[in-house]
Amino acid sequence: MRKTTSVFAEIKKKLYLYDIDALLVSSPVNIRYLAGFFTHGALILVPAEGAPVYFLDGMNKTLGEKFIKAKSLHVVSSEKSPARNLADFMKSKGIKKLGFNDKNVTVERYNDLLKFVPDLKITSRAKQINFYSILEGIREIKTASEIKIIRKAAIETVRIWKKVSRCIIPGMTEQKIAGMIDAEILARGYENSFKTIAASGENTAYPHAVPTTRRFKKNEHLLVDFGIKAEGYCSDLTRTLYNGRINPQIVDFRKFVSEARKEAIKKVKPGVLLSSVAEGINELFVRRGMKEYILHGAGHGVGCEVHEEPFFRKNSKKRFKEGMVITIEPGLYKAGTGGVREEDMVLVTKKENEVLTR
Repeated sequence: MRKTTSVFAEIKKKLYLYDIDALLVSSPVNIRYLAGFFTHGALILVPAEGAPVYFLDGMNKTLGEKFIKAKSLHVVSSEKSPARNLADFMKSKGIKKLGFNDKNVTVERYNDLLKFVPDLKITSRAKQINFYSILEGIREIKTASEIKIIRKAAIETVRIWKKVSRCIIPGMTEQKIAGMIDAEILARGYENSFKTIAASGENTAYPHAVPTTRRFKKNEHLLVDFGIKAEGYCSDLTRTLYNGRINPQIVDFRKFVSEARKEAIKKVKPGVLLSSVAEGINELFVRRGMKEYILHGAGHGVGCEVHEEPFFRKNSKKRFKEGMVITIEPGLYKAGTGGVREEDMVLVTKKENEVLTR
């Protein structure tokens, strides 16, 4: 976890810039990122003036005091709900201009805040101030300690795949294969960063396939996509297993996807536009006559969430920066035939990059 004192200082700078009294943090991921601990209903308020406050219910007060890592956080807990304590605190401090990420605040909470603090002026992302980007932007750049955890998660994920792949044989169902991966994740003391994908044959044509009772057969291929969560950080890996004489279309997909992956990784270095990597993959596929088989983007950031900033959008003006951890995942898909995707996690280093999932 990043030193939260510096994170809170960065948030406060944004609040002064936007002339906002405080920022409400309600996303479980961001609360855990800031405090090292989350429990249902918890909230964090970062005021422009004074110490940030962690609101939690009375039942979890002792647990919070034990596991909240950020010493700069003031903890407020009582028989009242965290939301009511939040409202009372804002009234007592005269907080009237509140910023929040509208992706994480429910209509119910929004109305409660207005009910308890009727003169409150609430500013969300919809009001042209992108509060979503404050914490997510900070999380884009990983610290040395975060990179250490993510690197370990990536290595473990590769080890899991190598072990499970040796046990996969024709006749196994997709559900059985996904279950084998999940069992190995649990056996090593981790949890899934997302629901495991295991698809065979024509089912690989679905980028987000759901494992079924379909059996993996000889002379076809199997695609798996899974990740683990270690110490609050995620991994993401996609691999394709080939068994026997594969459909010629899939053979072509495999060749071009491998080529695109290698070319894309070469481009990942500080200062390079993310959009140029996405465009490069698409241009390569178009040159190979594969345009109609492109279904998704080139990759995304990985960290506290398996999909987080930065995203490889065609119109993105973002550039790679040292400390970013991203995926490179070119894929080609044809309905009724199947698809191929290869995905690796890549760390942007000082001058170039490091592939974490070798």
